Amino acid sequence: MERKNRTQGILALLLFLFCGEVHGQSIPAPTQDSTHTAFVRAIYSEALSAKQGHQWLSDLCATVGPRLACSPGDAAAVKWAKQTLDTLGFDTVYTQTVTGNTHWIRGDAWARAHSGGKKISLSIAALGGSESTPGGDKGKGLRAQVVEVLSFQELDDLAAAGKIKGKIVFYNRPMDPTYINTGSAYGRAVDQRWAGAMEASKHGAVAVLVRSMTLSLDDFPHTGVMSYGEEKNKIPAAGISTLDAEALHTLLAKDPTTEVSLLLGAHTVGTCTSYNVIAEWRGSDKLEEIVVAGGHLDSWDLGTGAQDDGAGSVQSMHALYLLKKLGYQPHRTHRVVLFANEEFGLVGGMHYAANALEKKEKHALAIESDGGSGSPRGFSFENEVARSALQKFQPYVAPYGLLSFSVGGSGADVGQLAGQGAFLAGLSVDTQRYFDYHHTAQDRIESIHPRELELGAAAMSALLYLFDAHSPIPSAP
Repeated sequence: MERKNRTQGILALLLFLFCGEVHGQSIPAPTQDSTHTAFVRAIYSEALSAKQGHQWLSDLCATVGPRLACSPGDAAAVKWAKQTLDTLGFDTVYTQTVTGNTHWIRGDAWARAHSGGKKISLSIAALGGSESTPGGDKGKGLRAQVVEVLSFQELDDLAAAGKIKGKIVFYNRPMDPTYINTGSAYGRAVDQRWAGAMEASKHGAVAVLVRSMTLSLDDFPHTGVMSYGEEKNKIPAAGISTLDAEALHTLLAKDPTTEVSLLLGAHTVGTCTSYNVIAEWRGSDKLEEIVVAGGHLDSWDLGTGAQDDGAGSVQSMHALYLLKKLGYQPHRTHRVVLFANEEFGLVGGMHYAANALEKKEKHALAIESDGGSGSPRGFSFENEVARSALQKFQPYVAPYGLLSFSVGGSGADVGQLAGQGAFLAGLSVDTQRYFDYHHTAQDRIESIHPRELELGAAAMSALLYLFDAHSPIPSAP
């Protein structure tokens, strides 16, 4: 009884402090259940004072660094994650074998424009999955005239006029700056990166250059996965920085005969085995129902993967650890899932979902963070059923800036659980600067704001707590 009274007293004090803090703001403190309100406040206080997530992320970036699937960094990241999770007091920490991961090696890369008797260096990076230029690192590369296009339709039209064969196709369609949601702008432009080489090769092109997927004008080329589909003629593909895309556009406007010489040493050497890393915290009375917080552990190799997706990985770890540190005992079984090889085709997410289906596991909720470490704005849900069911929790988190409970997809990895009965959600954050860093050498710990990172972990933790501790939630269809 003494312990219960002491706990109630602490919660009452937290509630008093919480209500005083939000007094005068435009969003009133929630008036539903004071115990839940106080506990959410405690989550935020712990996250923002301890800054544990930023410590983990700093260590991951410094001691492991880039974590491309099948690389030494990938193996080191799995070891780091397992060792770190083992110190947090979860019931079990284990790895799940993930086979069939593409083992791609970047190799050397350079490009130069030739116009008016001048050579102009271009900042490029091989796209993930690209084949090499003839001879690879030891070859002389290739040189050809450049043709600029803004769409696949324009590509087809120029090919019909005989203007593509033997040329380097330069895709220069920028992300649309009028979109407030930068993810939507990215989605409208990324098809040229994904399918650009495949489409150009059909018309006899010898290589492609693709404008980097960012709204920023800078000298950092972006990488990212691309596909040849069923095409047997696999031509080399590279991203070009936005500043040099603008420069090449200007050269072509003045001199349509401008050529580019290009060398890529990129090549694929087969497949390898990697691992999902999973920490499990068993529930008390609903332990057969599983709740997941996840991010992907792998990253591209130009930076150290701080934003994509080291941030989401440590936020998922921190979200559950906050509940444990505050003494919460979950009703449902909770898992941290750090997915393998998202960047080369969601392989870890697909393996996790297939394994869950095979074992007939019952997932109740899965939350993913894979949009960078920006200030959290709310959650995006896979469908209206999930949004409607979890909308009831919005008043508890609104005072922390989580105003958006929207339908717009969850996360690429947890999305593989679609159809298995779980509510699927993604942490929504401010992404106005995210694509400045995404898939570039700038994706480093210096791009992370510690407070924003911890706010994201607290947001995920709060939703996990409210879902588990609140009144029963209907099952997703």
